[in-house]
This record gives sequence, C-alpha cells and structure tokens, in this order.
Amino acid sequence: MRFGGFIITYNRPKILLKTIDAIFTQSHPPELIWIIDNSDNLETDQALAGLLDSRIHYYRMGYNSGPAGAAAKGLQLCADEGFDWIYWGDDNDPPFRNDCFERLLAIRDQNPFTGVLGSVGQFFDRKNGVIKRVQSRLLEKKETLEVDYVGGGMCMLVSGQIAREGVCPDPGLFFGFEELDFCLKVCRKGYVIIVDCKLFLEARKIYHRTNFDRPYYQKKLNLNREYYSLRNLLFIADTLTLPSMKYKLVQKWSLKSIYGFRYGISYGFTNFKLIMLAFIHFSKGIKGKTIEL
Repeated sequence: MRFGGFIITYNRPKILLKTIDAIFTQSHPPELIWIIDNSDNLETDQALAGLLDSRIHYYRMGYNSGPAGAAAKGLQLCADEGFDWIYWGDDNDPPFRNDCFERLLAIRDQNPFTGVLGSVGQFFDRKNGVIKRVQSRLLEKKETLEVDYVGGGMCMLVSGQIAREGVCPDPGLFFGFEELDFCLKVCRKGYVIIVDCKLFLEARKIYHRTNFDRPYYQKKLNLNREYYSLRNLLFIADTLTLPSMKYKLVQKWSLKSIYGFRYGISYGFTNFKLIMLAFIHFSKGIKGKTIEL
C-alpha cells in the first residue's frame, strides 16, 4: 500500500515547516508529500530548499488558485505518483494526534467502496443545503460511521483510485466548500466516506466541542467569507442538479440579508451587499477569486 499526500500553502513558510514536521512524525507517515504553493513570492520555495528532504516535492501554482485549485492539482500529482491513499492537508492544520494516519488507514478495507477517510465528518442535507452535526451519542455506539462530508483540517485521506478517475473539486470555487464539492462528487460515484468514531470523539474533547450547539445565526467576523460560502453552495447545487437545495439557499440567504441589519447599519449594509453579489455572480456564472478574503 503506497501512501502519499499534498499540503496546500499560501505565504506561511514558518507554519508550513511545523506542519511538515508533524506529518513526517506520524506513526504511519506518507512516503512523499507534494507542497502545492499558492504564494505570490519565493519564500516558501526557499524555506523548503533548506530542508534537503527528498520526501518533499514542490509545485508552484504561479498565482493564488485558492484551496480549490491547489487541491485539484495536488490530487492530480498524487494520482500520477500511483499512490493508493492520498492525504489532503492544509499548511496550518496538521493531524491532532501522531497516530491519525495509522488509525484511519487501519479501517480502509472495512468497506470495499471506501473512497474517503476522515477523523471528523458531517452529514449534509442535500434538500436544504445545510451541514448537519453528527450527534456524540451516535459516535459512542459505533466504531466507524458513514458520513457525507469531511471538512478542511479533518485529516482527509482520499483513495488513489478516485483521484485517478479524475474526481476533484471545482477549481473555480477558489475558496469555501471545496471539500464538500469533492465529497458529494465522491458519493455520486458510488463510494462511501468513513470516519473513525473514536478519533471523532477525541477531537471533540480536545477542541471542547462535545456539547456544541450550532446557533441559528451569529455575527460574522469576515463577511467576505460568507460571500464565497453562498456563491459556492449555489454552484454546487447547480452542478449536482439539486434544484430544491438551490431554492432553499436563495430563500434562506435572502432572509439573512435582512436579518444582518440587527447588528447595525454598517454591518447590515455590507452583509446585504455581499449576499446580493453572490446571487449576481452565480447567475452570471462568475467563479474564481472575485473579492479579497
């Protein structure tokens, strides 16, 4: 079994080096890691050159392709290497335990159609376009669980077969829900997504989310991210032919555009403007990086 992976990075060489160290000190480390560099300078390239580590391969995108574009390239490069399993990582989110890879790979053959493994996952309501939290009491009853989605930083391992079939996130999404886009495509292909329930519970305890209750709406620190979330969810619904999801998103976010004024005129106006911009860009088919994060 050949195991490799890729890490997406953008202008954070010091953080990246720490993450690389955490990856290679895993109890079951990958034999090779591609660094997919979205940076607009050569600092990352220079930092990696100083490591003199043959296990690290470098690919410079030449522009900021976002996590979506970089992930698509990373999956392609790892598929070409012939890996059986591929780690999809971010420069600031190493596995939270040093045995995550070992424990996840140990369950890879439990289902012959396993396409993705993860330490944490969620369900996804395709009718309403809503991520649904997995209840802790369900995790306590099982060893493994089939889910719909493994988010960023959740130690996602992808079957090399899926990468060789050309399944990848839409690079045009740029930022936001690229993992969801990918996972839903994996499910459409007939593969299953499996999480390790014990790892899942351990992660909840470490990050103090055992009894977390998602609020209906809360004030956002970065509304530009909200723009990408809405725009990309609409594109995902359109690509996967989910008309009810698209309708529900329009309905829900139209209400959000008004509800935001609860937090003041300035916040409300910015929120309203960005939600309307997401609707407009979706209707016109405009993808990629359109506003700063």
